[in-house]
Amino acid sequence: MAGVAHAAAPASEQTNTETTLRQSMQEALWPADIVQAAGDYLRSYPNGAWADAARALYERASGSAQALARKDVRLYRGAFQADLLPQGVKDDLRKAALGDQDAAVRLAHAYKQAGGDKAGSRYVGWLQYAAVLGNEKAAYELALHFRTQDQPVLASQYEARAVALGYVMPTVLDHVRK
Repeated sequence: MAGVAHAAAPASEQTNTETTLRQSMQEALWPADIVQAAGDYLRSYPNGAWADAARALYERASGSAQALARKDVRLYRGAFQADLLPQGVKDDLRKAALGDQDAAVRLAHAYKQAGGDKAGSRYVGWLQYAAVLGNEKAAYELALHFRTQDQPVLASQYEARAVALGYVMPTVLDHVRK
């Protein structure tokens, strides 16, 4: 009898550990944390109930982590903290952490509208992230932003990226006749 009770304890611990790993994988917002949690789950439970989901999260978050590691993306761990954002935008953090370009653009616009000390840098950072993920409109929006900031080199770089991503430039209509 003692052997049966003793054998039941590890199964309970295993379920608790698997549940804990699954929760950490699902709740993480920083892409590197998602990669770590999904990797931990897969190492511990390669054939577990959530193994397929863990593999998918691992792949998606790995791409996001690589984008965030680039020198031309100035977006850091602090930008992935949900406590600073309105409830409606918090869902976009998780989506953006998993590589959703449109969610990253929505976050950029939320920071621009919110204003405040970090709003400008977060606005630019989220647009840079979206542009690296392949959002042509974000790249063009950055080009326009850097033009207004008198940074023509950055503006031309992002304009070229927007065109490379398939953005069709609007025709310029000015009031001067030639």
